[in-house]
Amino acid sequence: MRLRELAGNLSLSLATMALVLGGAELALRRLAPPPAVAPYITDWQDWDGEFYTVKSTAAGWPPWEDYNGDGLRDRDHEVARSPGTRRVVCLGDSTTLGWGVSPPEAYPQVLEELLEAEGDPTEVLNVALGGWSTRQELIAYRRIARKYRPDVVLLGICLNDIAEMQNNLSRPPRWLTALYQRSALVRTLVRAREREIADVEQLFSERDSRRVRAAYARVFADLRTLRDEVTRDGASFVVLVFPFRFQVLPGAPPPFAQQTIAAFCKEQGIPSLDLLPAIARAGPESFHDIDHFSVAGARLVAGEVLASGLVGGEARRPQAEEPPAPRAADVPALVRALGQGGDRERVATLRGLARAGPAAQAAAPEVAALLDHGSPVVRAAAARTLGAVGALPAKLQAALVAHLADPEERVRWRATEALEGIALDAGACVQPLTRLLLDRASPGRQSAARVLGAMGPEAAPALHALVAALDDPSPPVRARAAWALGRVGPPAHGAVPALVKALDDPEVRWWAVDALGGIGPGAVGAMPALVAALRDSSSNVRWRATLALAAIGPAARAAAPALIEATRDEQEHVRLGAVAALSKVEAGAEAALPVYRRALADPAVRVRELAAKEIGLLGPAAAPAADDLAARLADEDAGVRARAARSLGRLGRLPRSAHRLLEQAAQDPESAVRAEAAKSLALVRP
Repeated sequence: MRLRELAGNLSLSLATMALVLGGAELALRRLAPPPAVAPYITDWQDWDGEFYTVKSTAAGWPPWEDYNGDGLRDRDHEVARSPGTRRVVCLGDSTTLGWGVSPPEAYPQVLEELLEAEGDPTEVLNVALGGWSTRQELIAYRRIARKYRPDVVLLGICLNDIAEMQNNLSRPPRWLTALYQRSALVRTLVRAREREIADVEQLFSERDSRRVRAAYARVFADLRTLRDEVTRDGASFVVLVFPFRFQVLPGAPPPFAQQTIAAFCKEQGIPSLDLLPAIARAGPESFHDIDHFSVAGARLVAGEVLASGLVGGEARRPQAEEPPAPRAADVPALVRALGQGGDRERVATLRGLARAGPAAQAAAPEVAALLDHGSPVVRAAAARTLGAVGALPAKLQAALVAHLADPEERVRWRATEALEGIALDAGACVQPLTRLLLDRASPGRQSAARVLGAMGPEAAPALHALVAALDDPSPPVRARAAWALGRVGPPAHGAVPALVKALDDPEVRWWAVDALGGIGPGAVGAMPALVAALRDSSSNVRWRATLALAAIGPAARAAAPALIEATRDEQEHVRLGAVAALSKVEAGAEAALPVYRRALADPAVRVRELAAKEIGLLGPAAAPAADDLAARLADEDAGVRARAARSLGRLGRLPRSAHRLLEQAAQDPESAVRAEAAKSLALVRP
C-alpha cells in the first residue's frame, strides 16, 4: 500500500513537471494569489454558479445598506420606462458604486441629480458592485442592464481592473494549487510571481512586460464584446477611465495606463473620457482612499461626464463648485421664485429649497402645491424637496402618499424617498398606503410596501394588506411586502405562515427568510422551514437562514444540529453565520465547544476569530479547548491572536503549555495582542 501511494505521488509530480516543461502556461500561470490585488477581488465563480448573490436588502457590501431587487446599491427601477425619458446605465466596480460615501453621493446618482436640476428627464442606473471587473460588468449588462433598454452605457474602468483580470481569470484546479503550495520544485519551475501583476504601479513601471500586455488584452477583449452588444441593442457605449490617487500626487509617473486605454478606444471608435486631468486639478482631496472618490470627487466626476455631452444632448461647461446652502433668510425669495420662469428655473429653485433643509420648512405648502404641476420633472423635484425640509403636517404627508401612484415613475420614487425619510403620522398614512397596496391596478404598490416597511411597528394595521401582497403578480411588490413584514417586526407574527409559503417563491425566498428573522421569537413556527433553508442551493439563502434562526433565539434550540452541520458549509459567510447562531439558540457548551474548536482552524479569518470569541464566552466550561485556543496565539492574523489571548483569560486555570504561549504572546509585535495577553495573564494561573 505504501509503495503504491509513493508511486502515485511520484507519477503526479512527474506529470506536473511534464506540464510545466511542456509549456502548459495557461494552467500554471493561475497558481499563486497576487499579494496586493486578489485579496479584495469578488470572484464571480465562487458565488453559487452565478456571478453574485446580492439579491435583497442588506445582501451585499456594506451589509447594513439597502440593495434593490437587482441586488444593486440603487433604487428600484421599473423595466418599462416613462415616455420621453432617456436611460443611462453606469457599469463599474466599487468606485462607481460609491464605496465610502452614501448612495446618493455616488457619481451615477449625482449625475442624475444634475440632469434633473436642468429639467432633463434622464434616468440613471448604478449597475456596480465592489470587486467587479470588465468580465463581471459584461455579465451584468447581459443579466441586468439590457432589460432596461438604456440609451447610453457608461463603463467606468479603474486601473486595478486590468491587474484583476490578469490574476483572477487564471485560477487553476485545486489540486494544482495545492501542489504548488507544497512543492518547492514546482514553484521554482512555474515562477508564478513573474506572471502576476502584484499592484497597479506595475502598469507604469513594467508597461511593456508580457504580463501587462496580456492583462490589457483581456480587458480590451471584453470592451470590444461589450461595445458590440450595446451598440447592437441600439445604445451608445462610452468608456470612463478613473485614476488612482497616486497619479495626482507630486512625482506621479506619466499616465501610461490612460494613454494605452485611450489609444485602444480611438482605434476601436469608442468614445472615452479620461478623468485624470480634471481630478489632478482638484487634487488628492478628490479621493478618500487609494482609488475611491470622496463626496467632492464623485461630484466632480458627475460634472465632467455631464459637461462632456457623452450622456446625450449638447456638451455643457463643467459646473463650478456648489455654492453654500441657502439660509432661512433666503427662503422667502426662493418661494417667490417658484412662480417665475420656466420648468428648469422652478426645478433649480426647488433644489435650492431642498438644500436649505429644515430652514425651508415654512415653504412646504408652496412646494406641495407643485406636486400637481404638469411637468413630471417639477413634480419629482417638489417631492424631493418635501422630503428634505423635515417634519410635515399630516395633510402634506397624505399628499405625498397620493403621488406614490403618480403616472410617472420618477415622481413615484421621489415621493417614496421623501416619505421614507420623515416621521410619518400613522393615522394619516396607513389607510391610504393600504388602499394603494391592495389595488392591483396601481403602479404605486411597491412604493406603498416600502413606505409601510419604513414605518416599522406602526404599520401593523396594514398587516393584512402586506400578507395579501405576498401573492401580488409583480415579483418586486411581493419582495417588498416580505421585506416590510420583517421591518414591522414582532407584531407581524401572524404573517409567519404566509412567509413560510413565500419561501417556495424563487423571487422572494431570500426576502422571506429575512422577514422571519425580523419577526424574531414569534417566528418559531417557521423553524422547520428555516432548517430546510440551511440546505438551499443558494448560499445567500443559507446564510440568511442562520441569521433568522439566531434571531429566533433559544426557541430555535432544536435547530442546533442543523446549524452545526452548516458550520461545514463551503461558503465562508454561511459558516460564520452558523457559528454565531449556536450561542444565540443556546446550543450549550457540550454541543458547541467541539464545533468552536474545529472552527479555530477554519481557513477564513473571520470564522477563526469568532470561534475564539465564542470559546471565551463559555468561560471555564471551555477549559478543554485551552490548548487549541493557545495555538491561535501564533495565527497569521493579529485579530485572531488578540481574540485568542482575551478568551484564554476567561477560562480560569490553564495548562502550563497554554500559559507559556500566553506569556510569549505578551511579547507579540502587535500592541493589541500584547495588551490582551497581559490582561489575561493577570487573570489566570497555570
